[in-house]
Amino acid sequence: MTVSGNCWRWTWGANIFLLLSCTLTFGAMESQPSQQTNRDQSSGPLVEAQALLAQGSSEEAIRILSSYLQVHPKDSAARLALGQAYAISGQSDRAEEEFHTVLQLTPDNYVALTALGEIYDRAGQLEKAEPMLARAARVSHGNPQIRMEWAVVLARLHKYKEAQSALSGLSPPGDREERIGFHRLKASVALGLGNTGAAASEMENALALKPDDMGLIVATTVAQLHANNWQRAARLAEPAFIRTQDPRVGLILLESQLGMGGDFHRTLELLRSTKLNLTEELAFRQQLAEVLISHGEFSESVAELKRAAELDPHRADLAFNLALAQFKAGRLDDAVESAEKCKALGDSADLEDLLGDLQEARGDNLAAVQSYQTAVTLAPDEEKYRVSLAVELLRHQNFGAAKVVLKQAEELQPKSWRIQLGLGMVEYITGTEEEASRILVHAAELSPEPGLALKYLGDIQMDGASRPDPTAVAQLCGYADLHPKEANMQYYCGALLFRRDYVSGDKTHADEILRRLNAAAGLLPGDASPHCELGTAHRWLEQWQDALRESQVCTRLDPNSAEGHYRLAQLYRRAGKQELAHQEMKLFEAASKRLADENDRRYETMKTFLYTIQKETPDHK
Repeated sequence: MTVSGNCWRWTWGANIFLLLSCTLTFGAMESQPSQQTNRDQSSGPLVEAQALLAQGSSEEAIRILSSYLQVHPKDSAARLALGQAYAISGQSDRAEEEFHTVLQLTPDNYVALTALGEIYDRAGQLEKAEPMLARAARVSHGNPQIRMEWAVVLARLHKYKEAQSALSGLSPPGDREERIGFHRLKASVALGLGNTGAAASEMENALALKPDDMGLIVATTVAQLHANNWQRAARLAEPAFIRTQDPRVGLILLESQLGMGGDFHRTLELLRSTKLNLTEELAFRQQLAEVLISHGEFSESVAELKRAAELDPHRADLAFNLALAQFKAGRLDDAVESAEKCKALGDSADLEDLLGDLQEARGDNLAAVQSYQTAVTLAPDEEKYRVSLAVELLRHQNFGAAKVVLKQAEELQPKSWRIQLGLGMVEYITGTEEEASRILVHAAELSPEPGLALKYLGDIQMDGASRPDPTAVAQLCGYADLHPKEANMQYYCGALLFRRDYVSGDKTHADEILRRLNAAAGLLPGDASPHCELGTAHRWLEQWQDALRESQVCTRLDPNSAEGHYRLAQLYRRAGKQELAHQEMKLFEAASKRLADENDRRYETMKTFLYTIQKETPDHK
């Protein structure tokens, strides 16, 4: 397991390789049709050599064929057999040479093409093997065995779509072992394509052919883990663990039980009691901690990481992981102690960043700032540490200092959307909405996923008392057009278009405004905001019944909306319902007393921003 910044990055190695561990080797192919060979001419020596090969006498077969080819050098059938004899005897270079000669004589000889592909495959030269097998599959008119060997190489090259295409339409082989390999291959391809359900189904097909095979049981269990079929994985893993007492199988069982929310403690105790040598135990303890942490069991992981750190006290990464696990488990004093031990082995920006988080959690703001500043000093070109420092300063309302930090970071990382996002929020809390919106528009332009920046841009525009900024509206509506299911973006766009047109009195975009607000209301059934805006928009359009209905929904979903109660009172008064209007005015007065002032709203927005930027971008905290 490795850690970058304060973010866990675990590597669970037992999952993928079990599915990819199958290989399909079909050996020498049958000779091609007689029109591609000189069978009649070479029948005597060829038959004799093939008989010798069947008996395991490859050297004698090589002697006979070599002698024959000195007289008949263009006999492709004999040369093909000689290449196969060299391959059987382990002389891959000589075999490769003979097969290339065959291809010079008969370019579409798919036996030679396949044999070359196998030689390259065994040598680990997958990039050379793949085109040979692709060509063999083509000129053999889709020979099933060749297509499967080709698919194996494609899968090993991570060309899963091409492998899926190579396997398309193939029926499983008749031989049981080959059929098992076929299903395992399809499972590997499906897993590579991200179709975990199909991978699990293929492994179940393989297991059904040999239900007592431990390798298949474990591989199927892993496939079910990937598909989050926790209960099926546990049913497979538990008897396998009891039968083998293999700690690797126990880890799989533990992950299954954690995934299904079951009682995992007996399995954990059995794993903890496993007897291993020191080298094996160190790796095992880390794997055990990894599984626990991947399911949020930080407290349980501490014991494993503590033991790992004891086994190799000179490894700073183990001390760091222990400190981080203790932090996540809420054991702050222990975490600081482990972090200080780690620091004695060698300081780093990651460690200082973690110490900053620890000190902040303990309430020591000054120590936290010092640690974040040290992280910046140790890695001045790294964006994430400057962001950590700025976030700490913003958390304690040191807005001027935070702006200085972010401005310095901007000079080093002018294309960082996170830095622009932070600057935009600082400008919002201390400066003008106009400048904040400009910066947030820029942040959205820089970000590969602009939704977060646009969310705050939308909030700021909705908070503003002036006419919406045209550039901001264009950004928000453009994103809403590309993402029709993004409810907040539909709301921002519709509401801001309405506010823009309300000021100018232009009703030509009324249909679009209503369409977007209705879409947002449908996507956010428990949110009052779209209904409140719809009530106001219908009132503007003099659609009184619709305005009354939406305003009623607005105040029902948000009883604290002073503006909602006021507008509903006006609609009741217009409808001649004076008593209801009077009641709404009382509710309006009560809600008005609870209204936060503008600064309070800005601080609440900043608190939400601080939480979100840490939650949404964990690689930078």
